[in-house]
Amino acid sequence: MIDKSKPITSNYLLTRCFDQPPLIPKPVLTPTSELDNYMSLDIQLRENDDVLLFWKENIELFPILSSMVCDLFATPASNTTVEKLFSSSKNTVTDR
Repeated sequence: MIDKSKPITSNYLLTRCFDQPPLIPKPVLTPTSELDNYMSLDIQLRENDDVLLFWKENIELFPILSSMVCDLFATPASNTTVEKLFSSSKNTVTDR
């Protein structure tokens, strides 16, 4: 009989991989349940609190919302879009 209370101490990789106890899966969060969990938080951020730090610290609790926040608060690496817009408006005004 195999004693499962002892740790596995084999030098063979396959033995160590297959003889491990099964991991308990994490519950799957849906976007709706994640939003409900966020809305039920009893937390008040002050005016000088760092919002991005809050999301960084709570990325495990709210992975979907954290990803959305990163997209929402992303700063563009360059301003070429803005420059194109001004250039095209200049061409419209001066009728090239």
